[in-house]
Amino acid sequence: MAGLSALIAAYHEADEPGGGLRATLPLAGRTLVERQARLAAWAGASPIVILVERIPSSLLAAIDRLRAEGLTIGLARSAQEAADAVESDDRLLLMADGLVAAEEHVERLVGLGAPSLLTVPDLRVDDRFERIDAEARWAGLALIDGEMLKRTASMLNDWDLQSTLLRRAVQQGARQLSLRGEPADDQLTVAENEADLGAMQERLIAGAAGGRDEWVSRWLLAPLEQVGMRLLMPTRATPGLLILIGAALMAMALGLFALHWPLTGLIFLLLATPLDGIAHRLSALRMQFETSAGWWEHLFDGLAAACFLSLSFGLVQPRGWGCVAIAIAGLAFLCALRIEQGGWELPRASFLAERKGMAWLLLPFAATGRWATGLAVLALYAAGSFFWAQRQVHKVLPARAPAPPGAEQD
Repeated sequence: MAGLSALIAAYHEADEPGGGLRATLPLAGRTLVERQARLAAWAGASPIVILVERIPSSLLAAIDRLRAEGLTIGLARSAQEAADAVESDDRLLLMADGLVAAEEHVERLVGLGAPSLLTVPDLRVDDRFERIDAEARWAGLALIDGEMLKRTASMLNDWDLQSTLLRRAVQQGARQLSLRGEPADDQLTVAENEADLGAMQERLIAGAAGGRDEWVSRWLLAPLEQVGMRLLMPTRATPGLLILIGAALMAMALGLFALHWPLTGLIFLLLATPLDGIAHRLSALRMQFETSAGWWEHLFDGLAAACFLSLSFGLVQPRGWGCVAIAIAGLAFLCALRIEQGGWELPRASFLAERKGMAWLLLPFAATGRWATGLAVLALYAAGSFFWAQRQVHKVLPARAPAPPGAEQD
């Protein structure tokens, strides 16, 4: 299959008193063009060519950040330079200047063969969206091919490349895919100024909060994670940096448990609990998916288990070796729970034992000096979670198991 490239128009001036480009309008702590480029990269586009006429410092800084993340970004000062940057047989994802779209829009379009374009009913939008005919306007996304770009660049003269490519695609009978009024369509606009992005940014922030299933993240840590994300959104802080800080806090907690300072160690352990949630939200907001693979979950789980064991060894002298046995049993049930869950979606899974919830459940026992009782309660919690998950999994296994060879079918 031909490769996928992307062409992002970034030469229209923003409708702002201070001037500037639409591409450099602020969005979620970064620039609009950075979200466009990450969206194209998410779809598998490489290279990603940004068509510009002038390169202000804000645009250059955005491109440097994208390249630092490993994206293949090219700059084209003319239509011919853009045409030279892609292969003739490449599928080419065209993004309008100032477009903000969702992953669902790109996924639907890329799934079609070129040429094709996304449209929106004329009655739903204004003149920011280019008109195609009396009933439809261009939604800002099109899938063409590299050869069309090369032919258009050779005859462009003084015409606008973005508009000319759209007209040629329509003339060649490009398939038109109309938006259907789905929730994702609220995340599509063509921005001409900062005011156009205000409501959109709030939708993106709200969308970044999804995917946190643990009860402690949903009901206890969510406000902290939301505040942390908003504070860090305009800064240079990356999700990876937050993961590193979280791991460092957990490592310090481990050391404090080993030094028999359990209460201070627990405080450091609790301080680490919202950081991976903030990293997850920031990653989703900026479309920086390096944390989505979950390697850091294994790191955090390992450090939490080491803290649990270290705490139990610190209780040997006053409480005996039974504390260590209880801790090992609790960890064994946690490992068994993780294996039993596998890829199953279990009912009430948010209430099952996991490291962050167990750390917070230990706090009231620590505050009253009942550490051994707290360890026993956590071990029982882990055991109960395992047996619940096992029962739920084995309920559905017989219904999903394949029939043995030769068995009669009803």
